[in-house]
Amino acid sequence: MRVTAVILLLLHTSLSFAQNGVETNLIDTFKQQTCPLMMCRELTKDLGASEEKLKSTEKRLHALESKLQELTSRLVDSEAQIEGLRAEHTGRPKVAFSAALGSGGFFGPFDTDVTLVYKDAFINIGNAYNKNTGIFTAPVKGVYYFSFFYHCSTSHGTELALHKNGEWVTVTAHHKKKGPAENGGNGITLQLQKGDQLYINLIKNKWIWDGSNVTVFNGFLLYDM
Repeated sequence: MRVTAVILLLLHTSLSFAQNGVETNLIDTFKQQTCPLMMCRELTKDLGASEEKLKSTEKRLHALESKLQELTSRLVDSEAQIEGLRAEHTGRPKVAFSAALGSGGFFGPFDTDVTLVYKDAFINIGNAYNKNTGIFTAPVKGVYYFSFFYHCSTSHGTELALHKNGEWVTVTAHHKKKGPAENGGNGITLQLQKGDQLYINLIKNKWIWDGSNVTVFNGFLLYDM
């Protein structure tokens, strides 16, 4: 009986150990199988969040590209406008002159009207003024401004007249009298055709004086037409 009891006890112990080993193996196997699933779930969540961020970034990038295209289009338009204005400005004729009589003292009187030749030219842009004849010839149709000034003693009467194509336009003058020397001048804006000629006449029996460039004739193109 004792032998039988010992054998039964040994068998029970062996079965218990075997059962515990199987349970341990099953738990380890379950852990090994469930751990990758949990990692996949976490990775899937991270991947979903990354995809959302990527979509948001793509939207922002698309908006920036659209803005860049708009700014580029505006820049192209602005450059075209600037080029147009530059071409328009470059194509415009440039006309301006200013010259002094350069007589170095009194000039006149004469028994007929005399065209004054302002021979000391300060500028003559466009070469429309001829310092050998005193005549300005309009190079283009347009609106021009002219002015002329003089200096002379009052003991000599002075009268200067601006002429256009041989016709009197405007005048500046003072009569003979006692007193200090006088200065005078006049200015006018005219619409001219190409080829129109302007000049200053010293009226007969009158005097004019120049020194230090006080008797001058000026003109320039305001705009062509």
